[in-house]
Amino acid sequence: MVYRPSSYFRPNWKGNRSMSGDTVQHLADVLDSRKPVDNTEVFNYLLNVREQAWTMVNEGLNLRRDMKCADIEQIPDLQGNVVGNMFAYTGDKIDWIIRSWIGKAETGFTNIHLTCWVNDEIDVPHLGMALGTAPDVFCYADYLPRYEPVISPDHLDQYHESMNQKWIELRRNPAYKTFNPVHLYTRGTLSPIAICGLLPFADFKAHVESVMLDYVRNWVELVKNAKPVAPEKRAALKQRDELVRRTIVEKDPANVLADRMLGVPMRERLVRILHAGERE
Repeated sequence: MVYRPSSYFRPNWKGNRSMSGDTVQHLADVLDSRKPVDNTEVFNYLLNVREQAWTMVNEGLNLRRDMKCADIEQIPDLQGNVVGNMFAYTGDKIDWIIRSWIGKAETGFTNIHLTCWVNDEIDVPHLGMALGTAPDVFCYADYLPRYEPVISPDHLDQYHESMNQKWIELRRNPAYKTFNPVHLYTRGTLSPIAICGLLPFADFKAHVESVMLDYVRNWVELVKNAKPVAPEKRAALKQRDELVRRTIVEKDPANVLADRMLGVPMRERLVRILHAGERE
């Protein structure tokens, strides 16, 4: 269910972290290697960061809530305890937005989402944002390209170049430790400006938080100012969008974490909602 810690692993070529301290490991394995930690305070802080991003999106765009998943606004675990919530939205220029969280902060793992999929009227990249505790801070923000980047340089120049310098500055910062998905497909979904990190809370707060919010702020302006796509190109764009959206969530290697917490039937339903397989 998640789109995807410093000195916890010995830096060696066969280990889980690179010589630079970056993580190269499944998120589930990171969690399994750690003792439970109460991350309630950090979780609440990260949830507030996501809500700041959501306020930018909600106030900047014309949205309405999709009520198809209203019955699981509060997500129950196998014992009936509330371990998350999920809200879905659609609107002008927007096909599907998911604002959700899942996890148990008192034992270390949480995952917080804001994923925004634009519709085929425009070709602005989709916005992906995720935060969480594992128990260090997992952070992800990206503009998912609408075309194949290697044959669409104009698309990259138009939409991704605006954040490229911020990405470069962050990547050069030694406090920023990257999370590199082991799963090949998941790694292949990252754009050239993707933020994908796993680092201590203090470093996230000092170096990454503001950059992620800049990504969101800039994306909202891109959507607001987007020009329409030619009608004859929209069907292909829509088909690609839906395939990418469904494949990303169905192949997410971290779905195993939701299986453990919620059971397979509930996780399967949440995955359907994530890719808009259930909607009004």
